[in-house]
Amino acid sequence: MIPANPWSLPPPARLGAHFQLGVGIHFRILPLPVATAAIMSTSFLTVEDLKLSFSLFCCVYGIGTLSMPGNYAKVGYGWATAALVFMAAVNIYGTLCISKVLLVAPKSVRTYSDLGEFCLGPVGRWLVLITHMLTCILVPIAFLVLGGIICTIMFPDSYEAETWIILMGLSLLPVCLIPTLKEGAFAAAAGALGTIIADFVALYLLVDNMSPIPSGVSTPSPDVNFDQIASVFGSLALAYGAGIVIPSLQREHSQPERMPRVIFFTLGMISVLFMAVAI
Repeated sequence: MIPANPWSLPPPARLGAHFQLGVGIHFRILPLPVATAAIMSTSFLTVEDLKLSFSLFCCVYGIGTLSMPGNYAKVGYGWATAALVFMAAVNIYGTLCISKVLLVAPKSVRTYSDLGEFCLGPVGRWLVLITHMLTCILVPIAFLVLGGIICTIMFPDSYEAETWIILMGLSLLPVCLIPTLKEGAFAAAAGALGTIIADFVALYLLVDNMSPIPSGVSTPSPDVNFDQIASVFGSLALAYGAGIVIPSLQREHSQPERMPRVIFFTLGMISVLFMAVAI
């Protein structure tokens, strides 16, 4: 039975009920958040999508971009392009799979370890936990070593690389104590914006010093070997790596079913930027 007068019902009963204004004219009263979500979901990317896309961008787009031109110098255009396209496809597909599994998982699955237990039981939890811990330990070591080497080049008459590594580690301790992504959003945004500025400065200096190109000078042939190829894939693996933050970001979305689109858009844009910086 469809009532003709919606105001004849008590307020709680009006929400979600169907009403008839005339012949063939029906309407339904929805709560404001539901109605707003229904309107916004027709957009390709909503404001909330863009916020999470920016957070994901800041988590992924980092110092790894500066190694992209070196990849092309090490193994040449063919191998470097194939490696970049392959790693982009693998990371986008893997991250999308994580998001889609979270959509069908119960609400008790909140962390990356919970996701491993949901898929493979207790063994999955331990596998994810161990690999997650190794990632959290080894990736900062790589960045600290890289930063120490860069600091010795920038300040040749100062400290040794080991001293710079210790100083950088001590300066990053307050950042490591930030408990959540929301509280660390400013630091992540500062790092991403700093990387973008560094990319533009490096590309400007590179292009400026290359012009005019002397006649008879060509790109030297790369020395392709296993070590060089492994180094290229290692730098690309370091540049990507969004999977560990997907559970936290997806929990913050009011419409988690939109997260695969956000992931595909963001990682696709990052891959295009990687290609632009590399070439």
